[in-house]
Amino acid sequence: MAALQSRELAAVWWDKRRSVQSLCLEKVQGFILNVPSRVSLGIMSLPLRRRHWLAVRQVNGQYYNLDSKLKNPVWIGGETELRQFLSEQLSQDVAEMLLVVQREVEEDGTWLIPNDREN
Repeated sequence: MAALQSRELAAVWWDKRRSVQSLCLEKVQGFILNVPSRVSLGIMSLPLRRRHWLAVRQVNGQYYNLDSKLKNPVWIGGETELRQFLSEQLSQDVAEMLLVVQREVEEDGTWLIPNDREN
């Protein structure tokens, strides 16, 4: 959070009861997800799950999964594919998401499409 604040950014917790369709994507700089991840020892996968952080970022109109467990960033696609990816990730019981936004976007709530903003 301190790193974000040093760049005039903020993290906004996403209430996953909302549809990702209500996100105003042009106001969001990136996404930080906390998702379940399998535990493995070498090539053996254990029946345990840990929580893992990953980031998603837009570059030139395309979104990428920047998970550190991947060898390279993985292309997600455009806005439609991003919304599908986020929905899939958030459908897991323990998954959480933070939106990375400019500080003024956090303050005025414009990360939500106007009709979906809380009064």
